Amino acid sequence: MSAPPAAPPPPRQTPAYKVVCYFTNWAWYRQGAGKYRPEDIDPDLCTHIVYGFAVLDGTSLLIKPHDTWADYDNKFYAKVTAWKSRGIKVTLAIGGWNDSLGDKYSRLVNSPAARARFIAHVIEFIQKHNFDGLDLDWEYPVCWQVDCKKGPASDKQGFAAWVKELHDAFRPHGLLLSAAVSPSYKVIEAGYDVPTINRYFDWIAVMTYDYHGHWDKKTGHVAPMYAHPDDDEPLFNTNSTIHLWLQKGADPKKLILGMPLYGQSFGLGWKANGTGLNQHAPQKGQAGQFTRAAGFLAYYEICHKVKQGYTVVRDPAGRMGPYAYSGKQWVSFDDVHMIKFKSEWVKRMGLGGGMIWALDLDDFRNRCGCEPHPLLRTINRVLRGFSVPDPNCQL
Repeated sequence: MSAPPAAPPPPRQTPAYKVVCYFTNWAWYRQGAGKYRPEDIDPDLCTHIVYGFAVLDGTSLLIKPHDTWADYDNKFYAKVTAWKSRGIKVTLAIGGWNDSLGDKYSRLVNSPAARARFIAHVIEFIQKHNFDGLDLDWEYPVCWQVDCKKGPASDKQGFAAWVKELHDAFRPHGLLLSAAVSPSYKVIEAGYDVPTINRYFDWIAVMTYDYHGHWDKKTGHVAPMYAHPDDDEPLFNTNSTIHLWLQKGADPKKLILGMPLYGQSFGLGWKANGTGLNQHAPQKGQAGQFTRAAGFLAYYEICHKVKQGYTVVRDPAGRMGPYAYSGKQWVSFDDVHMIKFKSEWVKRMGLGGGMIWALDLDDFRNRCGCEPHPLLRTINRVLRGFSVPDPNCQL
């Protein structure tokens, strides 16, 4: 009697990658094609939405809304959390660059009593507004707004204690806890007790962008993937940043790779002897038509400028995304090809997924004629098998 046939092997499980999408309430104030509303969110493209930002009251050291007109009067809290019905987790971010000015977060994390008051209040606040958790965006412990001489060394352990206490208080309520963290090796070393915060965060979104900008006074790429021979800081790139987080004790499955849906723009100086990297750029680039912020352009503004005649230059070694220029205006950015490469790199490195800043900066209205959300859809095609056929966008 022959033996029964062997059972087939179990199907291979596809890792459940996160795609963390930041929604910003100030995008409402932009004009025309730049206006982004909660109803513009495509629920098929995000596993998690992080609503930015709430802020910290400098007197009470408690969370409060940043913009009550958008958040409450226009019901943005309610409209964004309504997407939970589609299976998306929606959390609330506190902090951001502007709210990190000064010492208030340091005063909070260095006071056990203040931490306890904050935690009790924040649970009530996020539950009242139907959020699934909290995202910490203090920039940064010890290194306030990247200046590591400003904050006390005690911020490092104070921040770690705050994270543990939040986790312990959130767990009985099933609330999520995450953070957006620095890509700078100086900040990572000075500000983060990586083994401790890794233990208590559900995910850690690494802001692997803004490596270079107008503050450098010379051109550089917003989010280089690898080091370039002409770099002043050879560790200032995505590859080095992620390897440092891993070296310091981060679980790769908790690390979420940040990808910019915007570019840093520059005004070239008369001393420039070319239009490439590391050229004299004493000014911010001209503000975009819709984003209206000098030194910064949304991806959809960049691709439109390219259609109008900007020259695009790509690194032949693939160490970074492209830059584009016209006259004295110069901008660096990630295109579809680099976003695809980074998403594939997430899989090769065994990371937990990708994060984008931010939903309103992709070409969500298809102004450039390829497809809506070309960058975010690219991430989803690589990480989550997004079913809409790839139109092979060229930028």
